[in-house]
Amino acid sequence: MKTATWICALALGAGLGAQVPGPAPMPMPGPARFPAALRLYLELTDTQVENIIFLNNEYQRWAQPRQRRMNQVQQELNEALTREPLDPMALGLATAEIEATRRQLQAELERTRAKIRAVLNEKQQPKLKALEDILKLWPIYSEAAGVNLLEPLGLVMPITGGMVREPLPLPAPEVP
Repeated sequence: MKTATWICALALGAGLGAQVPGPAPMPMPGPARFPAALRLYLELTDTQVENIIFLNNEYQRWAQPRQRRMNQVQQELNEALTREPLDPMALGLATAEIEATRRQLQAELERTRAKIRAVLNEKQQPKLKALEDILKLWPIYSEAAGVNLLEPLGLVMPITGGMVREPLPLPAPEVP
């Protein structure tokens, strides 16, 4: 009886040892990084940051399969455009599906932004509005920098102990 038990145990151990390990589990992504300067400027709490990250992650989970499908349909459309003769029905259906998906993504992104803005309090809302106002002035700033009324923005290069601004090279002025 003991011999049978030992044989079964050895067979089981040999069988387990011969097993090929499955794929390694995907590591869970660490906590999403949130821009520190934005957090300080808006004076966001930890809870607000967590809510914003959660809402953005939810949108990404919702959007990814739709974006993959849209890319797939775009590839199919590109292939259909190379075929002879052209199939107007296939081209139209693919184009319509891409546009419908694009509109779905845009509508959901707008809903997500509204949810994220709802996370902000009444003290933070005007600060966000100020950022929007700055963005509206961007084209004018670019034009002013283009005619040398303002210094153009440069690239920010990390260095030990801080950051340094490096101006973008400007073309040499033409001499008449």
